[in-house]
Amino acid sequence: MTDAARIHGFLFLRVPAGARTSQAAERARQALDAAARTPGVAAAYAYSLVGLRGDADLGVWIAAAEPDAYQDAARRLLETELELRASLWGFVRPSQYTGRDGTNVKVPGGRRRFLVVYPFSKTHEWYQLAPEIRRTMMMEHARLGHGFDDIEQLLLYCTGLADWEFVVAYETDDLTRFLELVTAMRSTAGRPYTSRDTPTFTCRYGSVDETVRRVFG
Repeated sequence: MTDAARIHGFLFLRVPAGARTSQAAERARQALDAAARTPGVAAAYAYSLVGLRGDADLGVWIAAAEPDAYQDAARRLLETELELRASLWGFVRPSQYTGRDGTNVKVPGGRRRFLVVYPFSKTHEWYQLAPEIRRTMMMEHARLGHGFDDIEQLLLYCTGLADWEFVVAYETDDLTRFLELVTAMRSTAGRPYTSRDTPTFTCRYGSVDETVRRVFG
């Protein structure tokens, strides 16, 4: 991950009833292209959520150097008929437990078939534990995750900036493989200290043209 992608945001948008027209599809396509070309934006990727969620049809992953660039790119999408249903965002930064940033995705770069994104928060009790205890639990968590090296992770920090503390995004070519990862993670010692890990957005990656066709028909 480069400094050009210090902030990442995931916008989830809905096509209003009656707005699945060729004109609206073209405006969405142009907005996606414009978002990717926004100064300070390292990359923007498009995803279809059709049939995977009832409240969103289109997902957009924007990676930018600064919040202003991210907002400028997001505004391109909001100038269309699309309705914003959720926005999950945060910063890449080193972990207090491992010193690493918890991210192995490459941006810019090629994308896997599926993206899974959700907000995440710990309980108050978690932060009252001794640092050594928390570090031990997180190292167990990390070791388990490393066993699924075919799944890539992006961990974002937003404590005090949003209604959650972290945003976690995973890229995979196999959703059943990701299901196995999550099931395994549920058995770790740190799981009882999770206070929030929903809503979950599962998205299908495609080029801008492919995604617009999937979303608008």
